[in-house]
Amino acid sequence: MSKFALRSLASVFVLTFLWSCENEYSEVGTDFINSIAIQPAYEIENITAYSVKHNSIQTNGSSNYLLGKYDDPEFGVSETKILTQLSLTGTSPEFADNTVIDSVVMTLPFYSRQVENEVYELDSVFGDGSFKINVFQSNHYLRDLDPGSESDFREQQLYFTNQLDEFRSNIESTPIVTSQVIDPSEFTEPVEVFQLFSDGTKDTLSLSPRIRIKMPNQYFQDKIITPSTPEALVSNNAFKNYLRGFLIEAEQQETASSMALFNLDNPDANITIYFRNEVEAGENQTDPVINYGQYVLNFNGIKLNLYDDNFAIDLSNQNLEEGEENIYLKGGEGSSGIIELFTGPDQDGDGVSDELEELRAKNWLINEASLDFYINEDIAESPRNRINRIFLFNLDDNVVLEDFARDPTASDNPNLSRQVHLGPLTEDDNGDLFYKIRLTSYINNVINNDSTSVRLGLYVTPNVNNPNLVRTRNTQSGFSENVPRAMLETPRGIVLHGNQSPNEAKKLKLRIIYTKTN
Repeated sequence: MSKFALRSLASVFVLTFLWSCENEYSEVGTDFINSIAIQPAYEIENITAYSVKHNSIQTNGSSNYLLGKYDDPEFGVSETKILTQLSLTGTSPEFADNTVIDSVVMTLPFYSRQVENEVYELDSVFGDGSFKINVFQSNHYLRDLDPGSESDFREQQLYFTNQLDEFRSNIESTPIVTSQVIDPSEFTEPVEVFQLFSDGTKDTLSLSPRIRIKMPNQYFQDKIITPSTPEALVSNNAFKNYLRGFLIEAEQQETASSMALFNLDNPDANITIYFRNEVEAGENQTDPVINYGQYVLNFNGIKLNLYDDNFAIDLSNQNLEEGEENIYLKGGEGSSGIIELFTGPDQDGDGVSDELEELRAKNWLINEASLDFYINEDIAESPRNRINRIFLFNLDDNVVLEDFARDPTASDNPNLSRQVHLGPLTEDDNGDLFYKIRLTSYINNVINNDSTSVRLGLYVTPNVNNPNLVRTRNTQSGFSENVPRAMLETPRGIVLHGNQSPNEAKKLKLRIIYTKTN
């Protein structure tokens, strides 16, 4: 057979295939050409949705930590402190015998972005209040490895948000320093500081907004410049046992509260010791030479957020079989939602609901599947209970959904990223606020590929690009569910309509737009 004939035969085959496909499918739930009617999506109401309170969440291993107090109009008051180790930037530092400290400064940079020349906007400050910062010496040794039941020290030591009372007896009762009153909302301009070089010359630096606290000179003179046990500075392991860390707290100064998020892995987040010493005059000099220097202690060791919460919502008696009217989501040591799909009757007792078996028999091609989560504005009236993004993942297997990985809008900017899968807060045609969470690939696998329908975890998040999980624990049963680490980076909360909401238009449903096969 000639090449021309082979090509002709192939062309006929392709045309025949396309013609047969066109006649085999009819779309339901999407627009038709030259058709006015739009068929409604298939809606599934056999859903169970309820809330879970988390009282103990792993807090070490992160970069970002909250400090301050946040008063949520619905969820109550949460207060956070930071417990952190210090690390030497250079071991066995050598200081001249006549070294004197000029000043010691602790720096905590805000998350900020420059919106115009000499003007910044803070991204992670919650509330309009003011506070003083107290810094206490901690005598509690934070170990890196868990001794375990057999003292084999194989696993990383985990620390949790509710351990403040365990550490309190090892924290000094008198602060080594108390700052001036700080109002984070006023930090919109750059900070100008003078950098002093070894020869005494100065350079003016314009830095992004940050808290700068002057620490006591004598304390660091005794601990670092002239320590009673010099071998404590030989290694960071020795140093972390010698100076075990600081507890940093924000003491609120007015009725309005304030909380801020800091990245303690930022190189600018540190304690800098500025010192000087004199060198004898040389042959052609009449006055001694003064050398200036600096030494930095950073926060690269173990860091913890310790919570003191007054959670105002009682989630102790959630209906795990039928679901609830509302889903309560709160960041920090807060709460999350659990969503179970296809929870209807199962007459044959095979573990698969009758509705899911019927859907599998239809052989539909799933064009889109989504959950619309409406904010319950009757309960959560405050604009403070509006968060731009929420996060959904496979709670049974502790992995993100396939839709997360396949989202074409993924980008480095978490505010704009993954808007197909994790739709941001938006308004419907009636002006009501909701999130559209698309899980098309997941539902297609459940219906057409016999994948198991798993529990889905729902959380608030300031960063949809961070799917990393941390452990939670229950004091009675040990470890329980995992939660996204990013949940710990915001104290804010929202209230959503659940599957038992009396508002039919806003109650939680799974909507499926499909292509019907003949």
